[in-house]
Amino acid sequence: MPEFSTATGVIHYEVAGRTTPDAPVLTLLHNFMSNGRTAWGSMLPTFAETHRVIVPDLPGHSRSRGHPPGFHYGAMARQIAELLQAEGATTGHIAGCSAGGMIAQLLVHHGLIQPRSLTLVSTTHSTNPATTQNRNSLTPENFRAGDNWMEATAKLHDPYHYPGYYQAVMLPAFRQLTGESAIDLPLTALQSWLFPVCLIHGAEDEFFPARIVEAMAQALPYAELHLIPEQRHALIFRQPWQVRTIMQDFLARQHS
Repeated sequence: MPEFSTATGVIHYEVAGRTTPDAPVLTLLHNFMSNGRTAWGSMLPTFAETHRVIVPDLPGHSRSRGHPPGFHYGAMARQIAELLQAEGATTGHIAGCSAGGMIAQLLVHHGLIQPRSLTLVSTTHSTNPATTQNRNSLTPENFRAGDNWMEATAKLHDPYHYPGYYQAVMLPAFRQLTGESAIDLPLTALQSWLFPVCLIHGAEDEFFPARIVEAMAQALPYAELHLIPEQRHALIFRQPWQVRTIMQDFLARQHS
């Protein structure tokens, strides 16, 4: 599997799918504390039929070693941009879930990529309560996942770093994220994004209420919103088949 060197380490990533020069490129960014294969692996064969697919492990996650101080999302976005530049993927399609969706938005906002389309799953334009009026606490304890999900998550990272890495490094960094170190875009920033955006969100998301993504859809010039009833955060794990079907249809329309 290829690796890309950065100022703070290396990014491990996978490339799958079509290899012809005219093949459209799709980059898939995972959520904080996961990795590319765990987050997107079940969908990868479908997307690989029609695209050259790039699936990185975000800096400091799983097989990627080293990360910007505090896992600063803006700095991680710049490192992902360098990888995409090396892969000739800065003008392709990009999709991200939760933190991956925030990093994808920062890539666009800072002019680091010029995507053909953007898909945002279970994410927000800001983690600053003053911007969104969202008082829901963004803490691991509030993630309504199954039992022992913390232990399962640690197994995605510790074997590639050292025992206790997840508890000692990743969890404290996640708890300390702020709007400044994660994302804090005003809705007006989204108004200049003149490309198709697909928003996929759980109607009962415990971190980012549906009204936030509804406001994003209103601000974006070319957005379509898919609210999945009775679903919570991290839809790529809860409803991967629905996310895959929606994305497959959305991407096909970009090429028709």
